[in-house]
Amino acid sequence: MLDVRRMRVLREVAERGSFAAAAQALSFTPSAVSQQIATLEREAGVPLVERGPRSIRMTAAGRALAEHTDGILASLEAAEAEIQAIAGVRGGMLRLASFPTAYATIMPAALTEFRARHPGVELTLTEADPLLSIARLKSGEIDLALLYEYDYVPLPEDDAVERIALTDDAIRVLVPMGHPSARKRAVPLDSLAGERWITSTARSSCHEFVARSCRASGFDPDIRFESDDHGVWQGLVAAGVGVALAPDLALENLHPGVVARPVALHPLKRRIYTAYRAGGRSAAIDAMLDVLRETVAAREASSPRAAEALKA
Repeated sequence: MLDVRRMRVLREVAERGSFAAAAQALSFTPSAVSQQIATLEREAGVPLVERGPRSIRMTAAGRALAEHTDGILASLEAAEAEIQAIAGVRGGMLRLASFPTAYATIMPAALTEFRARHPGVELTLTEADPLLSIARLKSGEIDLALLYEYDYVPLPEDDAVERIALTDDAIRVLVPMGHPSARKRAVPLDSLAGERWITSTARSSCHEFVARSCRASGFDPDIRFESDDHGVWQGLVAAGVGVALAPDLALENLHPGVVARPVALHPLKRRIYTAYRAGGRSAAIDAMLDVLRETVAAREASSPRAAEALKA
């Protein structure tokens, strides 16, 4: 019996042309991809990939199996969707992923409400950057994800994943208390051209956001500090060592030494999406989408900062 999970790996290898590229798409190591393919070859009883010193090539059998994989996965997803439609939302599992700031702010209320409405559905939630979530959706590891896409840093288009806009998250300029810009109602980015900047690391899908936003305002930022922890950013800003751009969801607990101001002239935002595998939408996913929309609407109705973000 062929393992469907390994067939997904084979499809990525066929589409991307190398173990390394497939590993990056699936968030595996190249060695793990090679081992999965080797195991699948033993299950199939024939070579699926010809391995060269610097490249690989699909065999005829490998190409045939990769071509069948899409149809097999589509049939499995259709069967799962039909079963869930028959059962309604009375049981089963819904596997979720979210980026950290939504995990801490949107998801707790959404999970609580979903469990109250559908106690028979088992929920799991893992933390993941958008690019990792997309790979996990495609591989079938998760069913629904929250993604973000910053201005100037678009997510890659992928026909295998359906995205639905959930809300916009306004971006704020963070400056230390006592900074001249702290007295302004909104801060033009070019007024901070001489500052030292804080940004995310290269591990994050929004790593280029600060640099590209500042260049769009006419200057190259002097980036000195990198971290993927917004709490670290606030500590650095409060200490006066740099300035930053941060989304509203990261500012629920604003450091007393930090002032957050809107970006003047050309407001910035990140768009938050829900995402699921194309063709893989189920009754449980629909139910969670409803809860997420209601949760976000309730937050925006009760938060002056979130309401302002929608108008930006």
